[in-house]
Amino acid sequence: MKKKHRKLVVDGRAYAWVGDWHHVSGARVVRIRAWFQTEEDRKVGPMLAVNLVGKGNGMVDDSAAMPRDARAAIVLARSLGWSPEGRGTFWLQPTHGLELEHLRVVAPDATA
Repeated sequence: MKKKHRKLVVDGRAYAWVGDWHHVSGARVVRIRAWFQTEEDRKVGPMLAVNLVGKGNGMVDDSAAMPRDARAAIVLARSLGWSPEGRGTFWLQPTHGLELEHLRVVAPDATA
């Protein structure tokens, strides 16, 4: 099934992003991925990716990525040098300092 990419404009620049989740060792891991968009609606350059887990301690983890979370990740990544040039994946790490209200950053290979 093809995932629907959402559009987001940050500082006048268009991006496509998707937020999904999966379980790793019993923990719900939310992933935000984003790309630069061209006027022809094509994705260009390296993908931005960040893995997140919920901060709550409830019985059921229903954490999800919201547009405000994608915007915060994009703004931080741009300040760290993520640009449309290049290839591969630009991963945000816990040490990069992304602060979100309901989610915290985990390393790409971490479970929680």
